[in-house]
Parts: sequence; structure tokens; C-alpha cells
Amino acid sequence: MKNLHVYNAEMIAGNSVLFLKDDAGRDWYESQKLFDDETLKVVFDSSGIIVSMNYDVSTLWPVDNSVAEVAAADVPEGIDITGNWMFDGKNIVPRTYTAEEWQARAEAQRQNLLTAANAATADWRTELQLDTISDEDKASLVKWMAYIKALKAVDLSSVSDEAGYNAIVWPEEP
Repeated sequence: MKNLHVYNAEMIAGNSVLFLKDDAGRDWYESQKLFDDETLKVVFDSSGIIVSMNYDVSTLWPVDNSVAEVAAADVPEGIDITGNWMFDGKNIVPRTYTAEEWQARAEAQRQNLLTAANAATADWRTELQLDTISDEDKASLVKWMAYIKALKAVDLSSVSDEAGYNAIVWPEEP
């Protein structure tokens, strides 16, 4: 079922009920009985990225997405809904990322590392401002600040694919 969208909202027993239909005009609730109980149902967005999945079709709410069935034998090991898998129209395949997406992933990793480093140094920074930091903690803070500076200096401009992403040399955490 392609591109399911809300087409009717009703009040039933005081509750708002939403209905979906696909591009062919088929109702989502009526169509659920047409799905095979033994297949994996995958919900995917307009780019083919799998956003939800279940063997029980009644657990899915595919609003603004599409749904397809995949035979259990054809489901790849390790599939998840973290955005790393796609439905190509016939099969579940690993997601192919654009150069921009690889850049964004690299920058997101840098931000995660910076966030963790800032959390590790927060108390020491406060103690430094209050002039209550011990010499040992001050030495640790200096090491962490050098780490933060090194993280910020990592050149991510050449990251355009998985090999480039995996080749990033992150500084070692103190």
C-alpha cells in the first residue's frame, strides 16, 4: 500500500477515530485482512527508509508512509528501524547514504563526543570559577580541554562515504 494518508475522522463513542487510505483509494483497516500473517510488514517513508515493522499488521500506524510485505526468509539479519535499512520496492536492503548524510553523521558523532566531554568537565569548570578546584582535578580539566580542542580540530570535510566515515581518527579521550 503506497502513501497512506488520513481521509476521514469520526467521533465514535466520544473518541476521535482516524482512517487511512492509500493512493489507490484502499482503506487501511479494511486492507489489513489482505496481509499474510507469516510475512514481515515494513513501513517505509517516501525515500524508502524503513521507519517501522512488525509481523502483526494491526500494530502499525503508517500515516504518511507506505507498507509492504517481505517473506520471513528474506528478512536480513540485524534489521532495525534506526534508519539504516530501506525497502527498494522488492527487498529490504542496507540504506545507501549520500555524501551530505555521511558528513552529517560525522558531525553528529563529533557533537556527541563534545557533549560527553562537556558533561565530564562541567563540575571542574564550576570549581575553577569558584577557585575551589584541586590541583589533580585542574590537571584533568586541562587534559579534557585539550581533548575538546582536538575534537573541534578534526577535519571532516573529506567524509563522503562509509570508508571516509570509518577513517575518521578521533582523538583519544583522557
